[in-house]
Amino acid sequence: HARGVMHRDVKPENIMLARQEGLTSTYNRFHNPKESAEDIVRFRELRACPHPRRTAKDNSVMTARRRRLAPLLAAATAVLATGLSACTDSKEQAAPGAGGEVRIGVLAPLKGPQKGAGDEAQRGAQLAADVVNGLNPSIPLPLAEGAGLPNFGGARIKIVPADTSGADPQTAAAGAVTRLVSQQGVDALVGAYDPQVTEYASQRSERYEVPFVNADSPATFLTDRGLDWFFRLGPSWRTAGEAFFSLLRAQQGESSTTLPKIVVLHADDKAGRDVNTTVSELAQEGGYDKPDHVSFPPGATDLQNSVSQLQAANPDVVMVYATPNTVQPLINAFALKQYRPKAVFSFGLGYLTTENYRSSAAVVTGLCRSVSWATETAERNRAALAVANLYQRRYNTPMTEEAAATFTAVLTVAQAVDAARSSEPARIRTALLSLDVPGEQTVMPWGGVQFDETHQNVRAQELVEQFLTGSFKVIYPGDAASRKLVYPAEKARTETS
Repeated sequence: HARGVMHRDVKPENIMLARQEGLTSTYNRFHNPKESAEDIVRFRELRACPHPRRTAKDNSVMTARRRRLAPLLAAATAVLATGLSACTDSKEQAAPGAGGEVRIGVLAPLKGPQKGAGDEAQRGAQLAADVVNGLNPSIPLPLAEGAGLPNFGGARIKIVPADTSGADPQTAAAGAVTRLVSQQGVDALVGAYDPQVTEYASQRSERYEVPFVNADSPATFLTDRGLDWFFRLGPSWRTAGEAFFSLLRAQQGESSTTLPKIVVLHADDKAGRDVNTTVSELAQEGGYDKPDHVSFPPGATDLQNSVSQLQAANPDVVMVYATPNTVQPLINAFALKQYRPKAVFSFGLGYLTTENYRSSAAVVTGLCRSVSWATETAERNRAALAVANLYQRRYNTPMTEEAAATFTAVLTVAQAVDAARSSEPARIRTALLSLDVPGEQTVMPWGGVQFDETHQNVRAQELVEQFLTGSFKVIYPGDAASRKLVYPAEKARTETS
């Protein structure tokens, strides 16, 4: 600071202990080993270094190093953070005053087969903005009682949508983020929905250094990349897999030596391969045999051959990941083959309502799916029930998982902005890292909101629903369940309501 330098990203891994100088603040990029120390950071000549490609092993080393350094550097970080606050431009700290707004970009598919989910995301985002901007004392959520952000001059939330649909996810995602940041001037991003779109959108937001809070893309690899500006609110597929294996173990009994045979049926894209890897890791950790897997093209329209391969493997349990475009072809193939496994656990599919399943009830009855929000659990949460009722009145349709997730993402960003007393992206990011929101102050059935060193919300919790007697029932976790797992699934087909 004495040399007129303000560091933009204070955290333990950006502070180094030097023999001669003591504490040294560094730029938030990784060192290129081919360059000398003098070339990397100079107070009079600060420049960025190329970001070398990191492997999964490198990420684990980084995480371990963070944990070792954190206790040693916590005090130093606090001192530097206080100094930053003192020397920050007074204009940046000032509240925007009456009429000021915080612009939040919502990435969503607004055309094509995923348009329904995109519409729900927009509605959830706008409802969150309305709850913050208006007087809603009957809704027991942070920022609902007053009008606007109380610690930021009453600033209002402005939702700015951007369409991410298109044949090329990378082009669509990058273009949407560029428009929102460069042309619309948004302060933060939420949404994205599709795992591929989320991957590319988060890469572009990283370049722009704009916080991106995602609540609807559970692909495990998204938080394994060491990104500085990407945060995931919802549970990951690993969390979903853990829930599935917990149900299986409870069904078999802890002392059982006969474990079911598992096969993974998945789209052959990055997200599908991520699911397959996740299931394999969890099976090994649980003492199961390594699962076989059957893959299919993510855009396939006829999946009978894939289902025939699955039948030939003769599994007890099928764990499925399908893209939105392949859900109906997959259901059709199961129906044509008259194939009924003992159990089918699906990663996702929360975007499909009960009506989507009733026409195929003979096939999908007994199906289990992972979700992060359910109407059943919302009815037991005062805040969730109030928001779900408001959503129903406003849009004349029940609130869905996608709407609830995007609502939560917008509210989380709003809380971070209010805590930071600023719409400056770096300060929003710092506030996100410090958030500690209890479960009763969200509409989600979680323990709350708190991000770990990978920017994953460690309090997010997965629900598992099973399609029984024409509707979905929560079967996991036990304290939220209204029914127990029906296994084998054939029993569910003979049930009466």
